[in-house]
Amino acid sequence: MAKIHFEADDKSCDAEPGEWMYDVCERAGASIPFACKAGACGTCATEFKSGLENLDPAGARELRTLQAQGLGPDRYRLPCLYEVRGDLRLGVAVHGERRKKKLNTHIATVESYRPLNLAVCELRFFVPDESFSFRPGQYMIFRIPKKGGKPISRSYSISSPPSDRRHFEICVRAVAGGHASNFIHRLRPGRKLRVEGPHGEFALEENSSKDILMLANGTGIAPLKSMLAHLLDEGSSRRVRLYFGVRHESDLFYTDVLRGLAAHYPQLETRICLSQPSAAGWSGHHGRLTSLIEKEVLASDAAGTEVYQCGSRGMIESSRRILLGKGFPAEAFHSESFY
Repeated sequence: MAKIHFEADDKSCDAEPGEWMYDVCERAGASIPFACKAGACGTCATEFKSGLENLDPAGARELRTLQAQGLGPDRYRLPCLYEVRGDLRLGVAVHGERRKKKLNTHIATVESYRPLNLAVCELRFFVPDESFSFRPGQYMIFRIPKKGGKPISRSYSISSPPSDRRHFEICVRAVAGGHASNFIHRLRPGRKLRVEGPHGEFALEENSSKDILMLANGTGIAPLKSMLAHLLDEGSSRRVRLYFGVRHESDLFYTDVLRGLAAHYPQLETRICLSQPSAAGWSGHHGRLTSLIEKEVLASDAAGTEVYQCGSRGMIESSRRILLGKGFPAEAFHSESFY
């Protein structure tokens, strides 16, 4: 049994080896805010007073997230990335006080539900606040009720454009045994839910005139769909290339939406990749998204292109390595990891 102490709250609790630090913080009622829970946003960045030897060395994702906030891994870490391995003493969460002052909560009402495939659904919400607005690429935090326990928080990217005032849409994949995702899939019109946001720095750089390279797999397409619709709404002339990857034909969704966007936005090129297509049912690209990027994105694209990546951590890190090898500068990348 490990002892976890939260100095900022003057609280301690016992934790089992292997227990996720997020669950420990929630159980202890610690004042550490969480959002993406995947090391991408840096919301939970916290000073560790002792016990760093009981954590794995900081990985590339965590280092980038900490560096973006001017924090060093010798003192600060992201608790959402770690399991309990031994005693820890945590200091102040960098964004704890700021989060308390800017909760920005809303009561959102489900307006529509539609299945996109056997595992992914789309929900549209109405927000009564007239001041509600967001940037394309941001996410909302949902407070999911849990029978016999405290509500849990989950983050879902907005898939609709900000021109749709007082509404937002999300698309969510049902995960086997996942309380939050299955709760979302059971929502129907009329249901009200507490949400917080918008949040997130993964947002479209609207003042840029550079070309855009978008890379998504699975429901990582959600924030990129919001960006694409916004570019169309604004009459943008920026060239956009979207690479969207899933495993099987049955996993495809939003293909009709992408065709509609391309029909009205001549500067948009879309490529869909299936990593495990059926033998005869697919005439598009076979293989992983990264293989297509390696083949089609050129070194000559590097200087004039911004990259927006969203989806699995593996896809994001692999495609980043490929593009860095082609000369893309580190500052060209905007990333959001979902899983």
